[in-house]
Amino acid sequence: MRDLGPAERFVAGAIGEPGRRHFYIQVTAAGEELWLHAEKQQVAALGSQVMTLLAAAGIQPDRQAVDALKPSLVLGEPGEELFAVGTVQLAALESELVAVVITSLEDDDEAIRFIVAPEQLLAMAEVALEVVAAGRPICPHCHLPEDPEGHRCPASNGHFAD
Repeated sequence: MRDLGPAERFVAGAIGEPGRRHFYIQVTAAGEELWLHAEKQQVAALGSQVMTLLAAAGIQPDRQAVDALKPSLVLGEPGEELFAVGTVQLAALESELVAVVITSLEDDDEAIRFIVAPEQLLAMAEVALEVVAAGRPICPHCHLPEDPEGHRCPASNGHFAD
């Protein structure tokens, strides 16, 4: 496991148009920028886990600091991927900092660990959840994402739904 120390930047988001987006987690620590490929569900779960962890630990990040960080949490042009995300673990430390461990999907021995402030963590989570919610609309009949070109709804026996 690579211990990166304190993260300077922690972003979870997507690049591309809804229906064709690629999801990533980007971590910058010790001057190194790491890109991890993630699935949409992993980004959504990470955002939700953060909210649960902060509430359970009784950590209340400074709202002004969170709001100040959010505009800068946009993914740029992706760099070389370190690995595809397998699992993400969060742990609140006594100092109210949060330890994050991200493990590779392919190799449990390949992992990174870093520390983030609660404000960084909450800003990342709110942005991640906003990015996930900005995806394709969900069909009210089959509850699957609608394609921009039209939606062949399984609930309407494969016909295009309105």
